[in-house]
Amino acid sequence: MSIQINGTTGISGVAGSVSAPMLTGDDANCGISFPAADTIKFSTGGVERMQITDSGVSGTGLGKILQVVSTTKTDTSSMTGETPTDIAGFTVTITPSSTSSKIMIFACINHGGTSAGYPGFNLFRGTTEICKGTYGTGSNRNLTTGASNVDSYKLTSSILHFLDSPNTTSAITYKVQMSTYGSQVVWINRPLSVSSSYNYTMGTTSTITAQEVAA
Repeated sequence: MSIQINGTTGISGVAGSVSAPMLTGDDANCGISFPAADTIKFSTGGVERMQITDSGVSGTGLGKILQVVSTTKTDTSSMTGETPTDIAGFTVTITPSSTSSKIMIFACINHGGTSAGYPGFNLFRGTTEICKGTYGTGSNRNLTTGASNVDSYKLTSSILHFLDSPNTTSAITYKVQMSTYGSQVVWINRPLSVSSSYNYTMGTTSTITAQEVAA
């Protein structure tokens, strides 16, 4: 299709590409292209530097934090047992824009449960555990990303924080698994015992956040 110049709509007819932009100066691989609907790409040296779509702006050189995705769990769920188990409804999915990007994971987990429950929390990328301690390797203790103690009438906040290097541009789902001691019970977003007579038996939220960090 030939290039069309219209006083109302501008230039059309050539979409261009990152390596051969539609609009350039004297440098043939530095310019602007329109490769798809609702998409504008800016490139230098034949490499994409910034993309603008109807979903927002992404690219390199725009600051270290490229995107942020977050999930907040407002309901409650419980588990028991020493085998780590997924926390229901507590995942976050992010698609890195570059294989060199790192993903910063933050998780705040509010929980209560049986006294002396000793819950542990394990951070996963998909089915791969990505951060846990090494103390006591070979013993019967669980190795976790974080752990806490709980009280029947009170809530505790556990904070997990890890910088991951997934080396992919495919969608990644991060999640947290939880375990506890013996047959003790741990609740997410509520204490074990709830009484309207005590204002410290609160209902809360828990949040897991993924940030793409430019290399």
